[in-house]
Amino acid sequence: MDLRNTEYRIVGPWPTRIVHANGRSLDAERGLLLVPSCRKHDESAAIGLPFVRVPARRDHGMAPLVVLAGGPGVPAIGAFETSFFEHVERFSEICDVVTFDQRGANGARPNLVNPSPPRYDLDAVLTRHVFLDAQRDSARELATYWRERGVELNAYNTIENAHDVNDLRQVLGVDKVNLHCASYGSHLGLTVLKMYGEHFDRAILCIVEGLDHTHKLPANIDRHFRHLGDLARTDRRLKGQFPDLFGEIAEVLDTFDRAPESVKLPSAKTRTLVGKLAVQIVIGNALGSIRAIRDLPNFTRELAKGDLATLTRRVEPWLTGPGIHGMQLAMDYASGATAERMRLIDTQRASALLDDSFNLPFPFVGDVLGVDDLGDDFRAPVESDTPTLFCAGTLDGRTPISNAREVQRGFRNSHLIVVEGMTHELPTLLLDSQTEFLQGVDPGVERLNRPFAFNLYRTA
Repeated sequence: MDLRNTEYRIVGPWPTRIVHANGRSLDAERGLLLVPSCRKHDESAAIGLPFVRVPARRDHGMAPLVVLAGGPGVPAIGAFETSFFEHVERFSEICDVVTFDQRGANGARPNLVNPSPPRYDLDAVLTRHVFLDAQRDSARELATYWRERGVELNAYNTIENAHDVNDLRQVLGVDKVNLHCASYGSHLGLTVLKMYGEHFDRAILCIVEGLDHTHKLPANIDRHFRHLGDLARTDRRLKGQFPDLFGEIAEVLDTFDRAPESVKLPSAKTRTLVGKLAVQIVIGNALGSIRAIRDLPNFTRELAKGDLATLTRRVEPWLTGPGIHGMQLAMDYASGATAERMRLIDTQRASALLDDSFNLPFPFVGDVLGVDDLGDDFRAPVESDTPTLFCAGTLDGRTPISNAREVQRGFRNSHLIVVEGMTHELPTLLLDSQTEFLQGVDPGVERLNRPFAFNLYRTA
């Protein structure tokens, strides 16, 4: 299929190759799509969005598959060359596979890097108040920096992002495309289906973030960690060493609350006091990381015994790193949450294992960013007749199965596959079902199993 230069201006495309580290490669085309930065205005500066198309190796007469990456801000084109390569390789057997770097991040221009990382007083314990003050200062400086350079942060939201997807479809010169979306990509995909649903043949929504799911419920996070505790108790490899992992994590957090620990940060060449919030933030990484989940029992026991080496490695990036990317700040704040969801979060956080640390600094930086909330009409459930395959994992703490089931209620022609042992990721285990679904074959399974085991307990 030829990319057509319609009323949308494109640079290229030019031939290239997608090359994986294992040596395998795929023929492709790259180009640059220029779109309006803000469609609310009659005139606005152009935004450059790099895209890549991997052509079908044989013409099956299928619509192109547009892949929407997560984050927001995950490098989509970069994923084609790394973690998503095997998926592209498989899908390109039956159709063109296309993706683009979303506005504000990675290869897009401008790339809203954070010029002013949050600065913390490393002599003091990081509390919620101190954390949010530093994040707000950073967000305020970020907003000033980019507005001085002519960038309107209000243009960086999921509605404008959805318009970009439709512009890409038109540049492809087709009336309809298919969608493959994951995490924030599913949030964007739902918006696209709401706004331009007539232009989509089929959709695959994985690790689902609904339109009112950007801010996570503490009760869901507690269920996630209690489930991990149940698995640790019955994991033969752990030999009964963790009868109550959830309770042990709670005790560790109480210990750090009562008596913060001093750790040395190598990059800062200084020491800092680590209290409860910092440990909650670090443990919250286990919501989506398979490595962190596998090592959670060991990490918890290390903390209980006063071994802080792993904690120091994990907490240092939060205290000395570049901060949250400007595109993510703007996108997630604009998506926001309904008043009812915010009420639930506020009610649940008081007794929750991790409080609401996994939501911070949202939604507490939007006023200094100067970004508008998209409103409850945006967050309203999607109603769709588009044939849709939902995929969710039992070990995904970031986008639990309940998200997919809630969204699926609005999809009259849909199917859900639950994968035992899947975290916040896209295993190749789903490829057969997804490829068949794109070809019009209804999935024959409702549940798949991905073997999972915790790391062996390190007794030394």
